[in-house]
Amino acid sequence: MRLGANRDQPKTWDPSASTGGENLASDWVMSGLILLSIGLAAASLHSVVADVAWWFVLMLVATIVLAAGGIVRSFARHKGWGTLAAFLAAVMTMTLLFSPQNALLGLIPTFDTLGTFREIEAAGSESIATQGIPANASQGIVYLLCLGVAAIAFVMDTLAFAARAPAFTGVPLIVLLLVPSFVNAELNDPFLFTLTAAAWVAILLVRSRPAGRATALGIASVALASALLLPLVLPSVQPRTASSGPAGIVTTGINPIVNLGDDLRQGDPSLALTYTTTALTGQYLRLTALDDFTGTAWAPTAIEVIPENSMDAIGAAPGLGETVPRSEVSTDIVVSNIGTQWLPAPYAPASVTGLVGDWGWEPDALAIRSDRSNARGQEYTVRSVLIAPSIEQLTAAGTIVEPGLERYLQVPDDLPAVVGATATEVVAEATTNYDKALALQDFFRAGEFTYSEQAPVEQGYDGSGASVLAAFLEAKSGYCVHFSSAMASMARTLGIPARVAVGFTPGEALTDDSGRLVEYRVTTMNLHAWPELYFAGIGWVRFEPTPGRGAVPEFAPQAQDDPATPDVDESVPIPATTSAPTATPSAAPSLPPEEQSAPGATTPGATMSVQWWWVALAILVALLVAPSVVRAVRRKRREAETARGSALAAWDELRDLADDLGLRTSDARTPRQLSGDLADHLDDDGQRALARLRTALETEAFAEQTGNPDPHDLTIVCRSLRRRAGIVRRLVAALFPRSLFASWLPAPSPGGSATPAG
Repeated sequence: MRLGANRDQPKTWDPSASTGGENLASDWVMSGLILLSIGLAAASLHSVVADVAWWFVLMLVATIVLAAGGIVRSFARHKGWGTLAAFLAAVMTMTLLFSPQNALLGLIPTFDTLGTFREIEAAGSESIATQGIPANASQGIVYLLCLGVAAIAFVMDTLAFAARAPAFTGVPLIVLLLVPSFVNAELNDPFLFTLTAAAWVAILLVRSRPAGRATALGIASVALASALLLPLVLPSVQPRTASSGPAGIVTTGINPIVNLGDDLRQGDPSLALTYTTTALTGQYLRLTALDDFTGTAWAPTAIEVIPENSMDAIGAAPGLGETVPRSEVSTDIVVSNIGTQWLPAPYAPASVTGLVGDWGWEPDALAIRSDRSNARGQEYTVRSVLIAPSIEQLTAAGTIVEPGLERYLQVPDDLPAVVGATATEVVAEATTNYDKALALQDFFRAGEFTYSEQAPVEQGYDGSGASVLAAFLEAKSGYCVHFSSAMASMARTLGIPARVAVGFTPGEALTDDSGRLVEYRVTTMNLHAWPELYFAGIGWVRFEPTPGRGAVPEFAPQAQDDPATPDVDESVPIPATTSAPTATPSAAPSLPPEEQSAPGATTPGATMSVQWWWVALAILVALLVAPSVVRAVRRKRREAETARGSALAAWDELRDLADDLGLRTSDARTPRQLSGDLADHLDDDGQRALARLRTALETEAFAEQTGNPDPHDLTIVCRSLRRRAGIVRRLVAALFPRSLFASWLPAPSPGGSATPAG
């Protein structure tokens, strides 16, 4: 106990002054309030992240971190052990959730664990950059959210218990609450903002002495008002458009069709990928197939990639009958500027080799995707099956719909009636699904419709949802998204299973001087969407309704088998050759030179990455400034108590200032001994002022009456100590006040003096 303590005198608040049971209960109440505030703040992310399952994962992480700190703190003599336990719990929880296979006992991270974390973080950053709002909670995004919440829980635990600065727990909460504002100021949730602020006020009240609760409420009110107004003046991060974001980079999120129009409108073409193939012609390269027609947009059904689905043996094409002609094709692909979790590949892929990262395939669409890796920069070989059904086989399929295809026939309730009516009118008296499909394709390509990337935007019917189809059919102008969506929708109304594929048209064939094909170059202008229709016994077949784009598929008539050659079945077309093809010389497309990634080069995700770095920088600055602010508040409070007549408050301030300046002090030193130690670091005015403060303290301690210290004497002594300490020690004392962490640091020996600390 410091000399001069008097039960009748006001004391500075000290949480350790309460009984053990009361303090322990208070600590657990504090941890519970911190958890509540984090949960409320994290819930505000619902406007930028879809679904709610991720919130429970975040709460699991925060609960483990705070519980670990609370349990250890309940038994340890020093609160610092609880903080250390919270940190270790955060590390082990992240390891267990995201990389247990590379960790010791699934909990202790290794260097391989760190590598996995980097991969998941990169995938998360890519997802943030490429997805729309609200974003699908991919593994990478959930990892980043859990990492942030683990850090926030640890920082709040440290501020509340180790640093004894509960007021500053609001800083990380504000950062978490402002995340939606970085995307768009309109995404804030005022209700959750208010509830979080209320939880923070409760934290202040639990850790505030009664006399300071009015002040706490005042601070909370000002902070809440500022937090609600700040998003209104913050610049929002708008979704990437043709004129924003990294130029020339193709990005696709969970639904590749969402940004397709913006990518097509980028302006000058940019290289997307190059490939060579053993096929006689260029290949359509699919990313995925969209089969869920909800009305808002065509989207891929959320089918989990099975880890056991080896890339060395991809499943057979759905519905492909044994009698359908086919040939094997090999395609070598080098990806440039495509930021996507989907892998460009010809349909139907049989195997893929050379990929880097974790990839899998979906059994229905045979789409190849990854939750962690990215297509950009990949070099791989796809062995695929080129399916070549004949007209007779397509016609023979009739109108049969095989069991299990019902979801490919669903149309939204708000599908305009004109879609079905137009489809019925177009097919007229066609009897087979193949004849109907040809009629629909010819309807769009006959010349009445025109291709335009701008008309849908200018006239307000851009997109692939049901609501835009009526306007598109009336305007008769649009781009591939509208043509493919319209034909697939019309096919479904006619009872033909249909879906929309997204990917690239074959690209430009480049040859050398001798006319030998060198490679195909695919640019951003080759981005495309097309319908795929299902025929019984054949499977999925591509059609091309977009005028002026792509190539209309050709189906050979079935030849008659010659009885004179019983050993040869002429009814089966000769498979495509696998020899290297030649092509007509063609000038290379006008492309910017392909550049290697350079340090500092812009990549997809840079826009959002800047925002995340801004948040990280704000947190760092807040943490660096927090100690000096806490110390300044404590100093002002003691100066006020000194003015009210407390010599003990003045003496406490002198002792802490000496500690901050690196002058070792000890509670074991009497006021006279400490005065003698400090005298060597004071000028004459400071020594006289110190003597008067010491007299006031002794009077207060032994005469049991107010010492009536002069507040000006405290100012003189403090100014003298700082002046004699030098500018470097003053700066260190201001930024990193040692007195705040005195209980953490080694105590000086009983005979120690106020000498400069090593």
